[in-house]
Amino acid sequence: MSIRDVATEAGLAVGSVRHVFATKAELLEYSMALVHERTSERVTKHFSMKDPRKCAEAVLAELLPLDDQRRMDMAVNMAVVAESPSHPALRQVALDAQQAVADACSAVLTRLQNEKLISADADLGYETQRLHALVDGLALHALTADARDLRPKKILGLLRAHLSALQPG
Repeated sequence: MSIRDVATEAGLAVGSVRHVFATKAELLEYSMALVHERTSERVTKHFSMKDPRKCAEAVLAELLPLDDQRRMDMAVNMAVVAESPSHPALRQVALDAQQAVADACSAVLTRLQNEKLISADADLGYETQRLHALVDGLALHALTADARDLRPKKILGLLRAHLSALQPG
């Protein structure tokens, strides 16, 4: 992703975009803030769902590139991650995004445990890390794989299978 690409996509002159964003890092930082805001809004609305399993699936699905909007959001996230080693501000943005995913995973698992859908003695810290890794891996594969290989139905099935494996006895 470059400022030129963004300008072309938006139908603007490169100079117009550079007037607002002097660097690619500034553009990515702004873009990721929008992604975070949109994703937070989508995730938050699902926490009011009565069925904890459906809530878990809905929340986690919002973190995966299952449609054009979420694919674009994930592409921005990947661009931030790719650029973050050389830009301290972007590194913090990338870390904040990862923390938001971890927090969503933790909230989902805590609710499932409170509803006795996960063993009471399960280590939620460990399970949060496992679920976070699964979500990140599925997101990366969904973004980069041939669409025939990893369709939304299959992604959600993998997620469901993981959550089901955490159920007691």
